[in-house]
Amino acid sequence: MVIANRVQRISDGAWVTLDSRTLYNAAVAASERYNGLLFDALHRHLATDTEIRAPATNTHNPSQQLTGVDDALIREFSNRSRLIDLETDRLVAKWTKQHGTPPTATTTLKLRQQATLSTRTPKAESVAPLHQLSAQWQARAVAKGFDPRLILANTVRRSQKAPFRAGDFRTNWIETVASLARQRVAAKRATWNRWNLLAEAERVCAAIRCQTPRDRTAMIDAIATAAEAQSVPLNEHRYSVPTNALPDLRLGAQSVFDFHGSRLCTDATTLACEQAVMAARNDDGGPALRPTVAMETLAGYQHHGRFALHSDQRAAASEVVLSGNRLDAVVGPAGTGKTTTLGAVKTAWEAQYGAGGVIGLAPAAASADVLGRELSMAAENVAKWLHESAGAGASRRAGRFFAVEARLSNSGAANTRLAQEATRLAAEQNRWRFHPNQLVIIDEASMVPTLQLSALVHQARDAGAKILLVGDPGQLDAIDAGGVLGWLDRQGKTARLSTIWRFEHAWERNASLKLRAGDITAIDDYDQHQRITNGAYLDMVDHAYLAWQSDTRGGKSSILIAADNETVSILNERAQGDRVTQGAVDAEQTVPLSDGLRAGRGDTVIARRNDRTLSDSTGDFIRNGTLLDVVHTGRRDASLVAVRRDTGATIMLHRDYVENAVELGYATTAHRSQGITVDAGHTVITQGRLTRELLYVSMTRGRGDNHAYISETDHGDHEPVGPSRHRRPHGGRSSVRYWLRKAPNEPPTKSSPPNSRAPTISNDSTPNTTTSPRSRPPRT
Repeated sequence: MVIANRVQRISDGAWVTLDSRTLYNAAVAASERYNGLLFDALHRHLATDTEIRAPATNTHNPSQQLTGVDDALIREFSNRSRLIDLETDRLVAKWTKQHGTPPTATTTLKLRQQATLSTRTPKAESVAPLHQLSAQWQARAVAKGFDPRLILANTVRRSQKAPFRAGDFRTNWIETVASLARQRVAAKRATWNRWNLLAEAERVCAAIRCQTPRDRTAMIDAIATAAEAQSVPLNEHRYSVPTNALPDLRLGAQSVFDFHGSRLCTDATTLACEQAVMAARNDDGGPALRPTVAMETLAGYQHHGRFALHSDQRAAASEVVLSGNRLDAVVGPAGTGKTTTLGAVKTAWEAQYGAGGVIGLAPAAASADVLGRELSMAAENVAKWLHESAGAGASRRAGRFFAVEARLSNSGAANTRLAQEATRLAAEQNRWRFHPNQLVIIDEASMVPTLQLSALVHQARDAGAKILLVGDPGQLDAIDAGGVLGWLDRQGKTARLSTIWRFEHAWERNASLKLRAGDITAIDDYDQHQRITNGAYLDMVDHAYLAWQSDTRGGKSSILIAADNETVSILNERAQGDRVTQGAVDAEQTVPLSDGLRAGRGDTVIARRNDRTLSDSTGDFIRNGTLLDVVHTGRRDASLVAVRRDTGATIMLHRDYVENAVELGYATTAHRSQGITVDAGHTVITQGRLTRELLYVSMTRGRGDNHAYISETDHGDHEPVGPSRHRRPHGGRSSVRYWLRKAPNEPPTKSSPPNSRAPTISNDSTPNTTTSPRSRPPRT
């Protein structure tokens, strides 16, 4: 759906621009409404039905599809890399005709590489007629083994359900669905507006078909209104309307200058969780170190026996160990030595409270593993800790304990086996408890949802332990409702690290700080040092890949980052094809992966799911994000044997895990790159998939070089934006700056604790009218 941002004014016929801020905020809700109306129309005219398709790697946003249409056919027409598939098929057919035999797997991969390079052509100047497109679509379906007539037979005229009318929905149903929609929004956002509620109402009602667009609009609006009434409002309308205001200044009971849907809400649970964290920060009754212990330990500390603390690191560590607050936080931009500071804090804490006095938690199992190895301490991921300490794991353990205890009371304490089992269960539960005077370090704390953080704070308070949050609110935020670390930092309630050590070039230290703050002049700094390349999509993919390849061949550690999974897949295929050509990868005996690609001996793959039932040669389990080098693939059982990049341990992954949770691992997304430090970083950025946080994370992974390759076109166009098809390979600063300036921060309604919940308005000008502003929000 396309919305024109220009309208003709009735009064004088002039063409003017709409205020697009409301359109921007409404984009997701409009998309969900479009889907609902489309499926209603298909049901009305063709009696189709719908169902949820939830890809293994995208459980947060499952897609609604027509029942009867195969997933493989959907991928054929949805994935833009199918252009490469079609060209590969043509080259394979040509090879077969010339040689009289199909190409080997190795040759097929080489042909696919050729197809990747040859498909970088501009789109046709004229649009093909519908009958021609229909013939092409049918041919594509047949080529993939589908019968178009059978597809239609399985899809249309299959639903006998009568559509709903607006009057069919009673008040109690609306209130119930509104409560469900509000709870689902609250799980993902600290605050929300009406647009968020409208979008969620569409999602939970996606399986309901309505008779007319008016019926659907009435149903969704009623649910959103009820959900809004169930929420706690956080701000009043921005403008009041005087009693003597002219009629054209009113829109209902509001001023025409108010932004529609800008009123923010939350709920009591979210407020209570945030308050628990804030109260812990303001409570100075927690454990602390004696000043003499702290000063002596920190003064003599050397990280890995080589690096002494810098002044800001020593000051931050001192503040944490001496404060006595039940919760403290250390915040620092990328490369400021947060891990070094934590090492000093741990050493000082254990000097007074002994070994085991510090424990680590992190939002992901892989990052917890890194934290534990870096600081030589026990570490676990937050979800697992809560599962075992107070969740389903603890409940099952308690049930077994009470059953054993009951049998003990009946059989007498002399039953040694039962007594041992009760003791073992109690000891196991004790492993998942905080202890008095213990320091609990929560790394990458900005990515921990507020609900989970509140639960950990309650556990620490009850045990007499201290929580230490560590991270950077300028980097990626929690998937669910979060934002507490950022609030603490804005309120001056954190110990701050300021000296950047990671980058080899002084200018890049300053530029990274500008990028973190959203200062658009950072683009000038990177551009002046030839760090920005812009142009057509596949050209940018090619530039990034070749630069990464040059790094790795030259012995540098380098990371290849993309803003979306599709580009990651294209980059992975390119890297694999080159390694096949070099003889480093066996393309003859391969196994299927979850990303639709295949892996052979010599490939690099990445695990995408924690599985504690799969252990490596050291007894450690496989974690989401673990990089592995394939050393063997099973011809019969489609399993693979691989060596972990981080530890060198060997692990065997069975077919089910490989097919559902393993991908090629040459390239990665910005989300998965957070926490990684290498010599050089290369990032492909596509418009519409960029936030300031993603760009900042991507451009701070490399010590020596960080490059951005910016696609100024849609994937399907494969051509530059604008009248000219010729752009200089570096720079393009004007056009790049234009849309980077519009790159949003992570959604503010997703992570914005109470004291920062006013809507942010920049470059705002209001006509000189009788409408007066009320409590103008701060500019940021």
